[in-house]
Amino acid sequence: MLCPFMTIQHSFLPLVLLAFLTTACSRSTLPLSQTSRSLTKHGYGHNHDHDLRNTPITRTGSTLFLGTAQWYAVGPNVYWLGLDENVIPTPSSAPFYAPFNASYPSKGRVTEIMATVQALGGTMVRAHTLGVSTGNPLSIWPALGEVNEEAFESVDWAVAQARAYGIRLLVPLTDNYDYYHGGKYNFLRWAGFNLTQTANSSSPLVQQFYTNKTIIASFKEYIHTLLTHVNRYTNLTYAEDPTIFAYESGNELGGPVFGDMDVSVDWVREIGSYVKQLAPEKLFVDGTYGVNKTHFVVGEVDLFSDHFYPINVTKLEDDLDLVASADKAYFAGEFDWVGSTDGGTTSDGDSLAEWFSIIEKSPVTAGDAFWSLFGHDVPNCNVSPVDPNQSVVIIVIRGRENVQTDRQTD
Repeated sequence: MLCPFMTIQHSFLPLVLLAFLTTACSRSTLPLSQTSRSLTKHGYGHNHDHDLRNTPITRTGSTLFLGTAQWYAVGPNVYWLGLDENVIPTPSSAPFYAPFNASYPSKGRVTEIMATVQALGGTMVRAHTLGVSTGNPLSIWPALGEVNEEAFESVDWAVAQARAYGIRLLVPLTDNYDYYHGGKYNFLRWAGFNLTQTANSSSPLVQQFYTNKTIIASFKEYIHTLLTHVNRYTNLTYAEDPTIFAYESGNELGGPVFGDMDVSVDWVREIGSYVKQLAPEKLFVDGTYGVNKTHFVVGEVDLFSDHFYPINVTKLEDDLDLVASADKAYFAGEFDWVGSTDGGTTSDGDSLAEWFSIIEKSPVTAGDAFWSLFGHDVPNCNVSPVDPNQSVVIIVIRGRENVQTDRQTD
């Protein structure tokens, strides 16, 4: 069956490329051997003497490198690659947890995403559920210390497909919120703190996640489970595979007051040190929601990050000035563009084009990731079309991807 269009939501994809990306759902999952052959001529294939996929991303000061070439982390957020909440799977016998609408994404959907990112010039994907997977029956850790090997299947496939297409991954390790894929509230509840985000997000007890030794030990045990897992498709542990170029301490981490950036320096140091111990070649991202300058003393942090809802030029400039003083790299981990008008300007007058221009000119910026990208509902090929009113904004974002690709090939 031929799918008429790509399914795109919050994407950098210009409308004129939709026809180019028409694809047969039944053939959207390519064998690893086939994708590897197609990539050999680009320096990514298994037969190349210097397989860039086996080369880790490194940092010197504010600059990231792939080998000796400067590298930028540019692409989408795709949060559902390891565990989804958007599709009721077929057949009906497929794993499904109705309370969270949770299921494992089909291989075709995952492959299609990687092919799309590669075709559009992206270099990376920020992927929450390749790392955040706790607290429901389909999670990697359904309960404290309980490993669900079946849950690794979809994560393994996503990592392997990213590798096959030459796409790198940035993976958060937990979440500030109580979403379907899990987060810090799971660890709090497992330690006996009966807290939920809905009822208790402003409770001082949420800080136990960063200070309670038992909870920290449990979180590190989970990280160990994740990073030492051997991928069934690549025969590499997640710690070994350079496809995952960075682990992030968490998604939008903070304390009892939204935006307070109240994350313990000692906690950031301990988690960063543990990740580096297990995976010395990985970069480590401070997942605090905002740039907390008290964390500049943590040597294990390679990148500081912030999210933009909506885009905010002043906030971006302030972030960049702070990170420049620390000689670290900056990554805009999420940004919203659908709140912009046709000309790419927010209601506060901030221009998306200006926001991108600041990022492109800053020597501190290592990359950015928009929110977010979807593909087809394989095998049903259901369509969620782009809002034509956003066409100008899409073209601006597409131009951003081209600029960054050109910068790292100069």
